[in-house]
Amino acid sequence: MKKYLLVILVFSLVFLWCTRNDVLNIDVNTIADLPTLQTIVTQVSEDMSSGKISMDQAQVLVDQLQQKYVDLTNGTDTTIETTFAVIQKVFDKKSLPSYTLPLWSKKLWLTEPKGMELNKALSTYTAMNASGYGSTTLVYKWDYTLALQQAQRIAQKASLYISKDFQQAQALAKVGNIDYISGLDIGSLTKWIVYVNHELLETNVANLMSVSVDPEWTLTLEAIQYKN
Repeated sequence: MKKYLLVILVFSLVFLWCTRNDVLNIDVNTIADLPTLQTIVTQVSEDMSSGKISMDQAQVLVDQLQQKYVDLTNGTDTTIETTFAVIQKVFDKKSLPSYTLPLWSKKLWLTEPKGMELNKALSTYTAMNASGYGSTTLVYKWDYTLALQQAQRIAQKASLYISKDFQQAQALAKVGNIDYISGLDIGSLTKWIVYVNHELLETNVANLMSVSVDPEWTLTLEAIQYKN
């Protein structure tokens, strides 16, 4: 028993030593608890500030660490989330574009598609302002069938539903003699699908998450926070 405890202690010390010396070598999948995660997140923040790792490297690590944080807890660890927020403010101050989902949406189980290519030129990010508004739009291109499959998978995991407003627009397209609705070609409207957590026209909501697929084989993820 003593030998077992000694092995665990040595492993922990080696893990922390490696973390302090080169955070880029850490395998995020091996993190098993929140205290260890906090140690690594803090080290990423310090290494980024000192220039030991680049902003781009830190951004990749933060995305991985945020997903691990969501996997480890269904609650809120104020210390860890505050550290994430501090790092994000540094990214925003440097006008570093974000090509990942915000933490709040990850905590609501919104995920990115698998097997599709992110189009950075079409993706957009608006840093959170003083009133709490911030938005992220990620655009992916690939195969139409794959896009539909991934949209359904994402929607199921995040408990999104097919937009009722959009279903009404599709129904109108099938029976009406209208060529356009809000600039959309009615002929292709039936090939669209839109999943949401709130209807697109609702205003009194804290956030909006949506995933949509259009006939151009494009899957679009949106995460908009209207207020804290």
